[in-house]
Parts: sequence; structure tokens; C-alpha cells
Amino acid sequence: MGGGTAAAARGRQADRHGARPGGITRSRTTQRAAVRRRRLRPGAVHLGGARHLQVPGSGHPALLGLAMALCLKQVFAKDKTFRPRKRFEPGTQRFELYKKAQASLKSGLDLRSVVRLPPGESIDDWIAVHVVDFFNRINLIYGTMAEHCSETSCPVMAGGPRYEYRWQDERQYRRPAKLSAPRYMALLMDWIEGLINDEDVFPTRVGVPFPKNFQQVCTKILTRLFRVFVHVYIHHFDSILNMGAEAHVNTCYKHFYYFIQEFSLVDQRELEPLREMTERICH
Repeated sequence: MGGGTAAAARGRQADRHGARPGGITRSRTTQRAAVRRRRLRPGAVHLGGARHLQVPGSGHPALLGLAMALCLKQVFAKDKTFRPRKRFEPGTQRFELYKKAQASLKSGLDLRSVVRLPPGESIDDWIAVHVVDFFNRINLIYGTMAEHCSETSCPVMAGGPRYEYRWQDERQYRRPAKLSAPRYMALLMDWIEGLINDEDVFPTRVGVPFPKNFQQVCTKILTRLFRVFVHVYIHHFDSILNMGAEAHVNTCYKHFYYFIQEFSLVDQRELEPLREMTERICH
């Protein structure tokens, strides 16, 4: 699938040391930006260049999720990176699986049990449903704070001083390229969208099988999506706090983490930048 994204040598060299306590690292640039961001009104949701949305009690995760959903069109309209969400066709098996997964989430069940494969269901269908759902949710999370992630503030796609991610694909960047975070994110979301809309990779027609390398493709997608969490948590944690979105983002992260662990979809070395934070909120 166009080759893997390569971590910089210094990131690889520091793999064994892990992230700082809590997985949060603040550079001087981030600290200066945080001072400016504190001017946001309490309870305001800042959506990637869209207007602030004042929602009473929006610090509550459910209300924040509603606020984010209400502003989806504004987020998508602001930047072509954030496209309308991929949906499952009603009446299909994957639509039923999606409804089942969403019902389990809303029921308040433990997230570890929510991600387990339901009896009698296809593992490829289950993985496909979750990959699309995680793409939608992580795309939206990054979109809400994209205004704070610029060529100036984030000239390199990184996760703190120890981890740096480089982009590689089959088109423009055949060799690992050092890019800014917003450029990396734009390419990533375009790349994933292209895959999930490709009938040869994510078939939607009844009776059409998944390709033999389907789970490998999903591993690459989920590995790269994890790097969005790394960047957001380490470089834009102040934005999460200012929006009152910490609980919402943490829940999405925990769901994602339990899923990739349940099916061993991401190499453990890739999880190292957020290891300490993960141990704190997921165990």
C-alpha cells in the first residue's frame, strides 16, 4: 500500500525510552500558543477555523459530541481534507454490524468487551466497520483543532522530541519524506478515504470477498491513525482542554486502543510514544 511511514532515526533510537509522564510533551512554541488559546470562552468549541460554538455544559462528553456533530458541515467546508463521512448502506450486513457496535457503545458496556467479535460474524467485516468508524471520528477530532496545527506551529509531523513520522506513498512521495503535520494529515486523510472508497479494498457488494491482504491494509491504516493521536495528545493537548474535550477524546482513544489490541493490528513499538498515558487511562 505505497510503503510504510518511516519514523526518523532519532525516533527509532528512542523507542525503548517511551514518552514523558502522561504522554504529554510541551515545546516552547506549544506553551506560547497555549497562552493565546486560553482566551477562548469557557464551554466554547473551536472547530478548525469555523466560528466558536457556545454550548451550555459542553464540557460533558455527550454534549461535546453533539456540538461536534452539529458543526460537521462547517469543519468539512473549511478544508477539503475533511470530507463527508463514509456511510454504510442500510440493509447490508455491514450496516447491521455498525448498528450493533454503536448500540454496544451507547449501552455503557466496558470498552474491552465492546470490541470483541460477535459470535458468528466475519472478522473482516468487523474490522472494516471499525476502520471506517475510527477514520470518521479521528478525522473529526483532528479537524476541530486543525487551526492550531499549522506549518508554523508544527513544521514537522512529530510526537514530541523523540518521535518523527515521515510520509511515503505510491504517487508523489515514493521515498519517506519529512513533512509538516498539516501536510502529513491532509495526505493521510486523502489516502485513507481513497482506500475505504475503493471497492477492490473495501467491497460493499454482497458476495464480493475482501482481498487477501485486507488485514494488512487495515494495519497500515490504523497504524497511521494512531500517529494522529500521538500528535494531538503531545502537541495539542491544551486545545483539547480548552474545548472541554478531554473525556471525549480519551474515550475515542480507549476504544481505538482496545480494538487494535484485541486483534493485534498495530505493532507494539508504534504504541510507545503514548505508553505511559495509555497505562494510566486504559488499565
